Amino acid sequence: MHEKTIKVKRIYKGRIIGVREDTVKLSNKVISKREIVEHPGAVAIIAVTKNKEIVLIRQFRKPAGKVLLEIPAGLVHKGERDIDGAKRELLEEAGYKAKKIKEIFRGYSSPGYSTEVIKFYLAAGLVKAAQNTDHDEIIKVGFYPIKKCLGMLKSGKIKDNKTAVGILLAHLTPNPSPTCRRGERRRR
Repeated sequence: MHEKTIKVKRIYKGRIIGVREDTVKLSNKVISKREIVEHPGAVAIIAVTKNKEIVLIRQFRKPAGKVLLEIPAGLVHKGERDIDGAKRELLEEAGYKAKKIKEIFRGYSSPGYSTEVIKFYLAAGLVKAAQNTDHDEIIKVGFYPIKKCLGMLKSGKIKDNKTAVGILLAHLTPNPSPTCRRGERRRR
């Protein structure tokens, strides 16, 4: 199966996202249109304490219209390595540095319409530092045992998909404490 792009129509280009409409030819020769949100990708950090608690943040999310409980996450700056973006976001949003950090998963957030790929990093050896949120962010930090996170996920208290994935990854990791050195990425 494959779709050949015949035409690309740019609809919008913003600070973070772009929107385009692709005209495509399917393998069965049918012509169709695809609306695509172009997104630069993001990093999400599953920060786990020595007591096996996950660092979660609370912040108001305008598109959702409510305060959500999430793992720290954000965009990678132009020219910045993904792992450095993960370290920066953990510091900015949660006020922690990690002695150990490694990428453990990457996946599309919504491949039916978006190009966004989220890279998930497992962080351990947390050291308190100064929280340095962006000027337009108000964030509160909390610590939740992995078991409690699973309960909040099951009960619907956690509504953010990347956070659900992060909690499940922490739960599925036998010892959620990265073994690679600072800044090193596991080879696949």
